Amino acid sequence: MAIQYVLAFSLLLFYFAIHSVLAADPVKSWVAARTGRIFRYYRLIYNGLALILLLFLLRWMSGWEAHDLFAGSLWTQEAALLLLLFGAWLVAGSLWQYDLGEFSGIQQIQQEQAAAQHSTLNTTGFNAFVRHPLYLGTILLLVGNFLIFPKPSALLLLLSVLVYLPFGIHFEEKKLRKQFGQAYLDYEKRVKCLFPGLW
Repeated sequence: MAIQYVLAFSLLLFYFAIHSVLAADPVKSWVAARTGRIFRYYRLIYNGLALILLLFLLRWMSGWEAHDLFAGSLWTQEAALLLLLFGAWLVAGSLWQYDLGEFSGIQQIQQEQAAAQHSTLNTTGFNAFVRHPLYLGTILLLVGNFLIFPKPSALLLLLSVLVYLPFGIHFEEKKLRKQFGQAYLDYEKRVKCLFPGLW
C-alpha cells in the first residue's frame, strides 16, 4: 500500500506541474505559432483535459480499501461543515469575479481567437483581502473533505495541493508581474498571498 500512496502523491504533483506548464505564456506562444486558428480551442481543451485527468485520479484513489485515519466526532463534523461552507463561498465568489467565458475557453472559440490578456488588475471583492482567494477556498474545501472522510486518499490530495501550491503561485505571480508591472508589485505589498495578515 505504501507504494500506492507514493505513486498517487507523485501523480498528483505531476498533474499540478503539467497544469502550470501548459498555462505558461512561452508554452502557449509555442503552441499558437504552430496551430494558427486552431489555437482558439486551446483553453477549452486545456480545461477539459485537466478535469478528465483529475477525475480519473480521484476515481482511482477513491477505490482504495482503507480504514479511516481517525475516528470522527461531532466536533470534527461541525468544523468540516464550516470549512466546506466557507470554502465553497470563497470559490464561488472568486469565480464570479472572473470572465467565465474566457476562463472556460468558450469566449475564445466564439471570437475565433485567443482572448486578450486582462487589461486591468482586479483587486476588488475577495481579491482585496488575499491575492489568491480561489486557492484559499480550495484548501478549506480539501481540509473539510478530509475531516468528513479521513481516508489516506483525502489526506494525499490535501498534502499534494499544500506542497505544490507555493510553486504554482510563484509561477503564476511571475506572469502577473510581467503582465501588470508596478501595479501588481504595489498590490503584493498591500495584500497577503493566501492568509490575511500572515502570508
